[in-house]
Amino acid sequence: MQTLKVNFSPEIFSVLSRYPQWLEMIIQVMDKAPFSRNYCPNIVEVFDQYGLLSGRIHGYLSYESTRNSEQKSEFTAWLIDGELAIFYVGSALVINRLQILAVAFRELL
Repeated sequence: MQTLKVNFSPEIFSVLSRYPQWLEMIIQVMDKAPFSRNYCPNIVEVFDQYGLLSGRIHGYLSYESTRNSEQKSEFTAWLIDGELAIFYVGSALVINRLQILAVAFRELL
């Protein structure tokens, strides 16, 4: 099984320490395998510290929440079918369980 790389720099841990439920979700998926390249999600949702930002069901029905422009996201969490797939703190990638993105990033570097 492929081991996921997790970025727990001091800056990232400082943010995550304020959101223990998200830190716990990251810890829970650290030992899970990445999603298969052929995996086709039913539900994709994006969250930050304020709650749901947007979502999409079966690739057709989209929904999003409205925000005050002063509400800046400290982190962005992508859930696929209820499982944490990608987590960013600011622009720093913390964990990535999507193989297709890992391949794309490798090709860009």
